[in-house]
Amino acid sequence: MRYPPAHKASTRRRIVDGTAAALRARGVSGVGVADLMRQAGLTHGGFYAHFTSKDALVAAAIAAAAEQSVRNLRKAVQRAGGKPPLEAIVDAYLSPAHRDRPERGCALATLAAELARESSAARRALTVQFDDLLAFLGEHVPDRRGASRRRRAMAVLSCLVGALTLSRAVDSPETSGEILAAARRYLTGSARRLRASRPATTSRHHQRTP
Repeated sequence: MRYPPAHKASTRRRIVDGTAAALRARGVSGVGVADLMRQAGLTHGGFYAHFTSKDALVAAAIAAAAEQSVRNLRKAVQRAGGKPPLEAIVDAYLSPAHRDRPERGCALATLAAELARESSAARRALTVQFDDLLAFLGEHVPDRRGASRRRRAMAVLSCLVGALTLSRAVDSPETSGEILAAARRYLTGSARRLRASRPATTSRHHQRTP
């Protein structure tokens, strides 16, 4: 039976979305093609109508997870009200809800260590996610004369991912919460100090200008 192109596209999307959630919940080694296809209501043989290999599926799923991550953080900024955008991002990323729902969260925090030993396609997909999140953060990090937005965004992202990863790894709920809270305080405090320094820097610069 022939299906229209739209049916094949929607089926592929269903497989990718299901895989994206499964990878973040169980890791690459914990996910099998047969199980993924069964979850999508398809047979194992139907897999090859959509993907050439598991590596290709993993790469597509990581790309889908990246889109979801940026979309979720953009929503956090839109809902921030009067809160500075970077603080809204930090609060959303380092929240107990994000920590407790890895299947819906950032793939960097769940898969980076494992994918360092995976295929080049999977690593490339994760690198693209890293760059996408970096570009998004670069839109919102406080600017300062002579400082690189990319460098500052990279430091923020590394702190976000590291803190979230550690908060999931420890077996103490209290310690997990402390990790998230400490990272939130550090990042928001740094951002506030940078914002506060801008008017003074500008003022001194104008005083030196003839």
